[in-house]
Amino acid sequence: MSWTTVNDQRNPPGDAQITYGITSAGGTFNLRSTGTVDYEVEWGDGTVERSTSNVLAHTYAVGNYVLKIRTSQQYVPYFNNSTDEDQITSVALVSDLGVGTDLTSAWFGANNMTTFDAASGVTSSVINFTNTWLNCTSLTSFPLINTSSGTNFQNAWYNCPSLTSFPLIDTSSGTNLASAWAYCTSLTSFPLIDTSSGTTFFNSWGSCYNLASFPANMFDTTGTLILSAFNSTWTNCALTAQSIENILVSLDTNGATGIILSINGGANAGQSSWTAAATTAYNNLIAKGWTITANP
Repeated sequence: MSWTTVNDQRNPPGDAQITYGITSAGGTFNLRSTGTVDYEVEWGDGTVERSTSNVLAHTYAVGNYVLKIRTSQQYVPYFNNSTDEDQITSVALVSDLGVGTDLTSAWFGANNMTTFDAASGVTSSVINFTNTWLNCTSLTSFPLINTSSGTNFQNAWYNCPSLTSFPLIDTSSGTNLASAWAYCTSLTSFPLIDTSSGTTFFNSWGSCYNLASFPANMFDTTGTLILSAFNSTWTNCALTAQSIENILVSLDTNGATGIILSINGGANAGQSSWTAAATTAYNNLIAKGWTITANP
């Protein structure tokens, strides 16, 4: 249900909770959300509307617009590769949005979004970041948002090939990081994030073709790893011999047994170029029942 209005604002004026930059070729844009919502939207063309609908349509003329959402209730974005997100060029979580605990597929497919920003604390209660920025192919940078409650980061930044760096976000509660940064093909290095709760890193950095530098000690302590925890994790990367050493020594320090590990393909340093420390760690892991696929 929705009401078109200009003067009767249900929610108080002031800073919007969320702001979207919209570029329209002319036609319909559907503002999408999930769960129980009650919000007011300024469409950016002089129209103000309040709604309790999860899909709210608006017709734009050709042009660029700033869409603002205000709510005193919870409002959870959910575009989920619907194609409406193709019109979004920027997202700013400006104040306490009340996004709840689940941002699954919130901006999945927003391939024209070049900037994303979030004020401190806005995402502090979010547990699930599955697919949140999946296929945001034009996103060139990512801010240091609050991810301290996040447990599931599966596919969170999958196929964000324009990201050239990544911040030191808080992943200390993260258990599932499968494919989180796969196909982030412009990354050349990665920060020392906290993986102390992690149980699966399946394909986490898979096909990051230019990823050469990876830090030491990242996996010294983790959660209880699943069998395929490191399967395809660095397949088709460009890891240097030092990065290979950093990974293998850390996994040896971890003490886990019987895990699958992939550091093969792409330009990853082959075993013939490994350091003595890398070779020793490799042999130790094999003795612990690991199955390791590497370049020769």
